[in-house]
Amino acid sequence: MCGIAGLIAKNKLEPEQVERFKKSCNLMQHRGPDYTGIFQDDKVFLLHHRLSIIDLDARSHQPFHTASGKTWVTFNGEIYNYRELISRYQISTRTSSDTEVLAEMYERLGVEAFKEWNGIFAAGLYTAGKNITLIRDRFGVKPLYYFENQDYIAFASEAKVILDWLPSFKINQTGLTQYLWYGNTTGSSTIIQGLQKVLPAQTLEIDLHNHSTILKNTFWDIHSVKPEEKIQEKEAVNQITDLLGKAVKRQMVADVPLGILLSGGIDSSAITAFASQYSSQSLDTYTVSYDYNLGGKSEIENARMVAKKFNTNHHELVVKVSKLEEIFEQLVFQYDEPFADPAAIPMYFLGKICSADKRVILQGDGGDELFGGYPLFNTLYNRSFWKRATAFYHFMPDNRLKDRLKRMNFVLNQKQEALMHAYLMTEVVPYKNPYEILQADWQKSAQSSNWTVDYEKAYHSCANMPALQRQRIINIQSELPNTFLEKVDKATMLHSVESRVPFLDNELAEFVLGLPHTRWLKGGKLKYLLKQSLKGVVPDEILLGKKRGFDVPYRYWLKNDLYGYAHNIFKHADIPWIDSQHCLELLEKNKNSAIDYSPTLWKSLVLNTWLTRYKNKIIE
Repeated sequence: MCGIAGLIAKNKLEPEQVERFKKSCNLMQHRGPDYTGIFQDDKVFLLHHRLSIIDLDARSHQPFHTASGKTWVTFNGEIYNYRELISRYQISTRTSSDTEVLAEMYERLGVEAFKEWNGIFAAGLYTAGKNITLIRDRFGVKPLYYFENQDYIAFASEAKVILDWLPSFKINQTGLTQYLWYGNTTGSSTIIQGLQKVLPAQTLEIDLHNHSTILKNTFWDIHSVKPEEKIQEKEAVNQITDLLGKAVKRQMVADVPLGILLSGGIDSSAITAFASQYSSQSLDTYTVSYDYNLGGKSEIENARMVAKKFNTNHHELVVKVSKLEEIFEQLVFQYDEPFADPAAIPMYFLGKICSADKRVILQGDGGDELFGGYPLFNTLYNRSFWKRATAFYHFMPDNRLKDRLKRMNFVLNQKQEALMHAYLMTEVVPYKNPYEILQADWQKSAQSSNWTVDYEKAYHSCANMPALQRQRIINIQSELPNTFLEKVDKATMLHSVESRVPFLDNELAEFVLGLPHTRWLKGGKLKYLLKQSLKGVVPDEILLGKKRGFDVPYRYWLKNDLYGYAHNIFKHADIPWIDSQHCLELLEKNKNSAIDYSPTLWKSLVLNTWLTRYKNKIIE
């Protein structure tokens, strides 16, 4: 698990540009503190910061070349089935690393090789003198950004490398509006004009002979999954139990110590249960609580119970708001773009505590998306009931419950299904204008931008499916990579810790994706099929409990301990794009009224901090 970067000249590399880019790459050295390698010819510069996980020997340093010397690779990630591929394709190897298998398979099969890889990866593959191919894994676990201008194409695991290398850049208004609605950008575009993300399962082929033309394609499509309509429930249950167990075992392969993030919920408890079967010694598990426990909603007792049952060495971390003030600016910078999911906070601290003696952690992302674990799935299943029930908000006194019911009533009564799905993915609604935190000119530009464009694309790709099937695909394509996977990768890799996600194993994911919602969400019961599959594996108290995860009490913090910090930030802000006075007024309303403005305030706080960092580079 590493940091990769490259600079590709459309004519010839200029030494001063290479030196500037190389220096900028130091900003992501946390992704690979063990070794830094470089390859360069007249048009191509490749860099690799290595975090050694498999085959710790120097023979596996990167950029790595094939035995023929024709192909070079800078690779971030893990190919879990690389040993099977060695046997299947009779690959003669010089190392015991998955990097060599990746490079040799690409040289032999080209882009067809990507379909064979079961893992998490982002890579740049260079066929000397001909082309470079950029790739990203099926679900977007590992990040990869790129930027093109008239002279160069640059790519990197973290966008901060490219932003530091660029002398200046402009804000992408569509990306900004997406951030104000969702707390992050939602597709290939970012908040910076010209800076793009390689999408999950996407390939970008750069032809070095044809003015470095970029040809985009995909090597896997969620809609190509074979349907499993006729499978009986019992068979499906047995299949899932078997496939999840195999996925966990497959992803425990490492030449360094491994731990598990244990929230006390179903997904992380299942991973702990299976991992304990395959480990010859007690595993280390990690969980988090807060100085304010969300009114007794903490799952720390559940985590303790699971840890005791499976005899793990359990570690508990208490996140204190006073510590947040110390790392807030660092955390905002680490996420490259403005990123407002407050769950980045516990991930940061968990990554830090794990890094004391761990290089690899397993965690449960993907389970909610595959098996229908979010309340919105139940809402959609019972849509008619909730449309009627939420209409009663008119008769309620002003409080947070009325505010939530009013919003849900608005969302469920949308006539355009695509727009309804887009609203389901955000806490914001038009009657709480999210653009009000901006100055007038930026408000005007934001209002003319299409913030739903990526959700509309996802919706139209599955418009003829039942609503619950559509929602699952929309979650997987738009929210999973841009919110949850990004959150974990950036926070853990800041501390040089690799995060693995067994629920997104190729074999398990494809099987579950082929099942109709009548199987995985039977009767509208969240995670119905997964719970059936885990009976006897995970304690009943966990299977029957409520979903909470690593909830973050940021609403409480903004009203109390963090109020002074936020007030000071807005009061002394020197950012021409944000209406700081309005932010201060919103902060007061949030503190003294029943209406909850904390999602918008949190986004404002993050955005203000990010703009302050880059204000000398941003041009109108």
